[in-house]
Amino acid sequence: MLAYVFWHWPSSNVEAGEYEHLLRRFHAALGDAAPPGFRGSVVFRVAGKAPWLGGTPAYADWYLVDGSAALDPLNVAAVSGACQAPHDQVARAADKGVGSLLALRGERADIAAARLSTWLAKPKGMPYDEFYAATQAVLGPARGTLWRRQMVLGPTPEFGILSAEPVPLQDAFQPLQLELSAL
Repeated sequence: MLAYVFWHWPSSNVEAGEYEHLLRRFHAALGDAAPPGFRGSVVFRVAGKAPWLGGTPAYADWYLVDGSAALDPLNVAAVSGACQAPHDQVARAADKGVGSLLALRGERADIAAARLSTWLAKPKGMPYDEFYAATQAVLGPARGTLWRRQMVLGPTPEFGILSAEPVPLQDAFQPLQLELSAL
């Protein structure tokens, strides 16, 4: 499973409440359109500082898809048909945004339950198997989900964890924690 994550923030002349209303309308329209391979989306209000967030309030839209073949239909559906007007309205209200493409490491992804996103880097020289074992040891079977940035597409560190509660991580992973509130 892949997640296209779009990080964005409203223009300074747009109230947060109006922006969130527009986001809800767009995501509802996209859910109704349900292009092939689309598993759903969640919008989070993001609290915290990260180098890739250029404004406040900030938001992260998580779009789940079966795989890379589902990205083209998602892209078309998001800007056409019943989604076109809601998309265009929220796009006009946005200041800027950046996107990330992430792959789930594991089998389940209950992103709606997430209240934290913790971004981390694999220390140089650490083998991936060792990194995965260390993160799995703190995540266990149900504590959170590990996501890996794909093809260096996106501004985030290489790995992110979505969780409902804080996850204890080694300082060597340079964890950066952001609070999430689902809209």
